[in-house]
Amino acid sequence: MKKTLLALCALGMTNLTFADVANEYGETQSLLVNEDVKTLHIVDINADNRKDLVWVTSDGSVKYKLRNNDAKATLDTLPGTRWRLEYANDKGLKFIDFTQNGGVITVNGRYFFKITELMMTENGELSFCTSKSEGLNRTDCGWNYRVTDILPNMMKGTDDDTGWDWVAYRLVQ
Repeated sequence: MKKTLLALCALGMTNLTFADVANEYGETQSLLVNEDVKTLHIVDINADNRKDLVWVTSDGSVKYKLRNNDAKATLDTLPGTRWRLEYANDKGLKFIDFTQNGGVITVNGRYFFKITELMMTENGELSFCTSKSEGLNRTDCGWNYRVTDILPNMMKGTDDDTGWDWVAYRLVQ
């Protein structure tokens, strides 16, 4: 009787634990529907800085799914973010702070350029510009930055004024 009571108590606690887990996590879902997966790997197979799914089936076939780009940065997700922009030719380092009204580019920690225009086309092409003169009260658009590839944590582009390529990495704040 004592053993049965202990077993029921243990079972009750186990059910409580599973119930807590079920409340903390969503419903169980299938990752790869109708696939006979023997091993699964999560790796970046196309160098886009996003993890893709690669699996081997029980018959030895190798299959993959590339991660889509639904999480691309947009005009709605840029405000409040900070980026470290590095030129490919090692000609400089800039920091970009995007705001609702554009943002600020900081050069060498002491020169500030107001982002006067921040634009995204219907095709998702992003560009922004600053004045060629330092100062947060400038409103002209003379220095153009064109984004050629944008991901949640990285942007690549071209400085249209110099023709130099750059990469910007999102900084955690």
